[in-house]
Amino acid sequence: MPDVNCTVSTCKHFGSGNRCSAKQIIVQSVAGGGVSPDAELSSLSETPAQSKDETCCQTFKSMQ
Repeated sequence: MPDVNCTVSTCKHFGSGNRCSAKQIIVQSVAGGGVSPDAELSSLSETPAQSKDETCCQTFKSMQ
């Protein structure tokens, strides 16, 4: 699997270097917004979320 970068620091799959450690990634688009696909990872900050509804990643699982 290729490296998957993620800034959702409250996900149990969030790893060092903003790497996702999930074995499978499921992503859906979020209508009406989001980060530009051309954005540089280094320009993004961590973005905590309480549920997958606050992300565009269906793989999200809260660390709590």
